[in-house]
Amino acid sequence: MKTEPSFLIYDAAAGSGKTFTLVKEYLKQIISAHSDDYFKHLLAITFTNKAVAEMKQRIVQSLVNFSEENSLHDPSPMMLNISEETALDLKEIQVRSKRILKNLLHNYAAFSVE
Repeated sequence: MKTEPSFLIYDAAAGSGKTFTLVKEYLKQIISAHSDDYFKHLLAITFTNKAVAEMKQRIVQSLVNFSEENSLHDPSPMMLNISEETALDLKEIQVRSKRILKNLLHNYAAFSVE
């Protein structure tokens, strides 16, 4: 029986794309979940307050971007990566992102990036 680890650790040098990777992995988790409030079950940990603010901002901004109508015609590289890695089409990512964003903003205190 193969089980996935309950946590992942990314260790890399400054400027190597850790934040991009962490945001992508976080978005993949919440977008591919069967619940719009799955973010309540995740905790992302980084080392500085500046990195926390940046991660939260990038996650929310990505959900906003994915939710926009033009995202289907001009998807961001992040949206394309998530579509490829989750096998979800762009329309499904857009629909889920709208629901997740609404839920996340209404329950922002449960959005755990520390």
